[in-house]
Amino acid sequence: MKKAFIIIVALVVSVAAVVSVYALQPNEKPRSHKEFGFKKYLGLSDEQLAKMKELKISFHNDTRDLRYNLAIKRIEMRKLFTDPKTDDATLLAKQKEISKLRQQLSDKKAGMKIQWRKILTAEQIAKLDRIPHRHHEKGWAHHSQCPTKG
Repeated sequence: MKKAFIIIVALVVSVAAVVSVYALQPNEKPRSHKEFGFKKYLGLSDEQLAKMKELKISFHNDTRDLRYNLAIKRIEMRKLFTDPKTDDATLLAKQKEISKLRQQLSDKKAGMKIQWRKILTAEQIAKLDRIPHRHHEKGWAHHSQCPTKG
């Protein structure tokens, strides 16, 4: 009986602790560390960041079908590649389809980055190649989601 009472009290205390932790959390989703880093390093205003987020959302909406088709083509390629009966010409043709879709996606990413660049000031643009991060050697152009990956 005493053990059951202790277990119940411990359970109630645990639940109360969990509920209080959730209640203290802010209502807004916290920003990603990359977003905060770019905002801080480049000195982005809230307005600039909001415009960049809008562009990111628009990009994802505009490329949804393209990304879906690319994923389907990759799955098809895997199936063809693992089928011993598939000839070389078929594999090459499927790879060309994938390459064409990748190029289309790459072009759209470049367009989005150009639009992002138009939001920045000349001073902010000058800082782009000096942004400190782990993959700096790959440069800003490597990060398709920069600066607002969510």
